[in-house]
Amino acid sequence: MSTAIQNGIAKESSRPPAPVLVSVVIPAYQCTHYIAETLNSVVAQTFTSYEIIVVNDGSPDTEALEQALAPYLAQHQGRVRYIRQPNGGPSAARNRGIREARGKYIAFLDSDDAWLPSHLAQQVELLESDPSLSLVYSDSLYLQGDAPVGTAFERVPQDLHVTFETLVAERCTIGTSSVVASRQALLDAGGFEDQRRRSEDFDLWLRMAHRGAGMRYSPGIQVRHRAGNGLAFDDNVMKQAQIDVYQKVLLTLPITEPQAELLCDKTQELQARLRMETARQALRQGHFAEALAAARQASSSLSSSKLKMVVVGLRFFPKLLRWAHGVYEQFLEDRRNRRLVRFRARLNKAAGAVEK
Repeated sequence: MSTAIQNGIAKESSRPPAPVLVSVVIPAYQCTHYIAETLNSVVAQTFTSYEIIVVNDGSPDTEALEQALAPYLAQHQGRVRYIRQPNGGPSAARNRGIREARGKYIAFLDSDDAWLPSHLAQQVELLESDPSLSLVYSDSLYLQGDAPVGTAFERVPQDLHVTFETLVAERCTIGTSSVVASRQALLDAGGFEDQRRRSEDFDLWLRMAHRGAGMRYSPGIQVRHRAGNGLAFDDNVMKQAQIDVYQKVLLTLPITEPQAELLCDKTQELQARLRMETARQALRQGHFAEALAAARQASSSLSSSKLKMVVVGLRFFPKLLRWAHGVYEQFLEDRRNRRLVRFRARLNKAAGAVEK
């Protein structure tokens, strides 16, 4: 089935569907500004056996979104499909796309991200060459606005073996817009949890890995991801969402004792990180008693000599510690800026080499 938009309503086309190996699922919510770039990156793929399913998840900018989509629906009938549904969150939108898909594989792409032209070709080749694989993913270039600021694997180096344990331990981190996965494996694992709006992807990857789904990453950059957009923007909120996933897994999956210990350790670690952030914010504001209480809580569950020194500093010379922390934060900011300059220089040098 293909669609065209007329008066804001999805309308069926009489053109018969072309054979499809990959269904590209794009949940759309307040994305009018980016959706053309996202769709252009799919249309530009060197791999051509795909369909695009855009799921409008009750977006308040529906009229503008449909105007942006209209040229693609007209020019790519039989390949681009458009679905409207009441707002249910990214999980519900992706699940709708999975259910409607005709492809053997599902490729996820957020509506403000974009692929490099060889993305689908490389990922499908990996899946087709190894029947044990159910999911593959890749590195991503992080953007602030349109400016590159780093890569995903640079921040979190990947373990060679993708397993339930390495995912829990955060030694493997799967970026959703880089994923191409078996549709059947996604369905067998139960898909995304409809009501979960944060860490919903992490929750699904854990369930798939626990079922024994083979996973692999390709280290090359294949995605341009806009950092700071969407529901994953608040790092502390995401940490709490990750804790919620760990607690859910402990209660719902038949895990081994070592797996349970790992989940409990990671939960404690994340809780300590949240308390450390509370302490940092209180210290910046000069709320020393609050900062000391939060640092003590973090220290009780996270063994760290540095954290113990912070507790001592907050007890006996909090004003000096506040000044020193400000100097340290400025040092970190300067170092990040220097790294960013070097990173962009490497990108420009690589781009120049490609052009030659």
